[in-house]
Amino acid sequence: MDRKCAEEGCERPAAVELHLPWADNRLVCAAHGRMLGREDGVVADPVGDGSSLLEGDESE
Repeated sequence: MDRKCAEEGCERPAAVELHLPWADNRLVCAAHGRMLGREDGVVADPVGDGSSLLEGDESE
């Protein structure tokens, strides 16, 4: 079950769960996780085994 990034218009797989004090938690891709995780009070936790954090990983 591949989950997609919760950000509008993004089709990347979800790699990070953002814990937002002002809203519900969201699953986002690594790129959005890096950007949104910089906001005060946000905690970003990786989801799964971490393989979806590496875009274009063809080692499998």
